[in-house]
Amino acid sequence: MKKVTLLDKLAEQVAAFDDANATLALNWDQQHHVFEITIDLIAQNKVAQTILDAAGVSSTDKKIEFEDQLLIYDTKRLDGTAYQTDYLAMIPFTGKQGLAKQQVTAIFTYLEEVVDNGLSDLMTFLNDDAVPTFQLKWDNVAYQAQVAANGTIQASDYLPYPRF
Repeated sequence: MKKVTLLDKLAEQVAAFDDANATLALNWDQQHHVFEITIDLIAQNKVAQTILDAAGVSSTDKKIEFEDQLLIYDTKRLDGTAYQTDYLAMIPFTGKQGLAKQQVTAIFTYLEEVVDNGLSDLMTFLNDDAVPTFQLKWDNVAYQAQVAANGTIQASDYLPYPRF
């Protein structure tokens, strides 16, 4: 029987993510030993409010799409501090050991909350001129609490980085 890898579990969780207003995509960069999980939020801009994006482009489109990413990275291959401002969250793992099942489960359990709160915040941003900006919010303390709620991590719980 084939051992389940970190890639297998991440792909399974991304495929199982079910939200009418958000989608997830998984990208595996084999060379750098990183996984990116892209989150796309979709909201209706019913009043065609002019929105200025991060690149300075304005739009009055009826459908607003917002994208952010999580980075799951190998600390032996990448110094995460250089990329912290580029990602919603950065989740480290150490080499071939990968991440524990509890950590992967926590990522997606907490991500549901982040997406739900994010969609609510996005709708407030679209409908309230007093709210000048929007961004998703990831709280590492809440994520770590979710990891802890998933049980004590044992050595046998780790999903190894995949061989290729």
